Amino acid sequence: MDTNIKRRTMLQGMVASGAGLMFGSMPVFAQSPGKLIFMEPFDMALEYVHELNGVVGGHFEKEGLDIEIATIRGTPVAAQQVVTGSAFTARVGILDVFRAAAAQSEPVFSAGTSLHHGIFVVVSRSGDPVRTPDELKGKTVGLASLGGGMENVLNMMLAGAGVPTDSVNKQAIGSNAGNVEVLKAGRVDAFLATIETSILLKRANEPVEIWPASKYVPLPGGVMLMTRKFADANRETVVKFIRAMRNSALEVNSEDTGKILDRIVAKYDIVANEDRDFRIEAIKAYNEMAIVNGLDNVMRNVPEVMKLSAELTEKAKIVEVPNVEDLYSNEYFDEAVKG
Repeated sequence: MDTNIKRRTMLQGMVASGAGLMFGSMPVFAQSPGKLIFMEPFDMALEYVHELNGVVGGHFEKEGLDIEIATIRGTPVAAQQVVTGSAFTARVGILDVFRAAAAQSEPVFSAGTSLHHGIFVVVSRSGDPVRTPDELKGKTVGLASLGGGMENVLNMMLAGAGVPTDSVNKQAIGSNAGNVEVLKAGRVDAFLATIETSILLKRANEPVEIWPASKYVPLPGGVMLMTRKFADANRETVVKFIRAMRNSALEVNSEDTGKILDRIVAKYDIVANEDRDFRIEAIKAYNEMAIVNGLDNVMRNVPEVMKLSAELTEKAKIVEVPNVEDLYSNEYFDEAVKG
């Protein structure tokens, strides 16, 4: 089993299940004066390339920011670190912002979007492909687990296509590149996987067709969760942070990918397949998610996408989003790009 794929799927399941925001005896990451804690919801991963490069590429330092990237087990816990002020931001999915806003009274929002698309893909047999959500009706679909992030994305795809969720048989099969054998054996007609699994399948020349779930559910896969309280009290800091993140992403897009990888792994222990070519392909894939809406929208919350995300979330009966405009802001981005 590819351990990194297992880790990422565990993360996404915890993210979307919400876990009731029950935090118990969670660890506390205190922010020392002048130092800002950027919380990641699991181990260091290539998915976090823009913030990691923000550190090793000197983009935060250039803005006068002393940022430490920390990790914690689970998105709900990472979000709570932000709510309690133990971290100033956490990188989560927009669905997690919707959940956090609905679960507690402290106002939270997305200060910027780092990944405009999510990390999930749909895999089917090349000889018997499933190419659209409509074609999933009556099929058996493999998921990492039932009730997790993959099932939420599947339900949103089905809801958007008007396909009843109970017309699809959902089967928990775990998550790793070996799931292709379950597919080839005919036990499932398709399965959801991560972008890193799709890279492994392509490199192995497996007889599959793969398409991104974001083609039908353009849910932002990475946004900067903050509290309104912190942003209001530290406006200049947030503007500098968004500018540094944007400049880091633009550098990842233009610089040699091998150079970006080398300086990241020189400082951080990355949990991923250790093959260098694989890691370079993964960075390129995550970079594509950052620039998919155009360079002008790098690190910007796209209002049309936020509105659609809220509509699909409600249509799939995941969580109510009374006013999505309250859950994101581009005021810091607008000031950052002017500076």
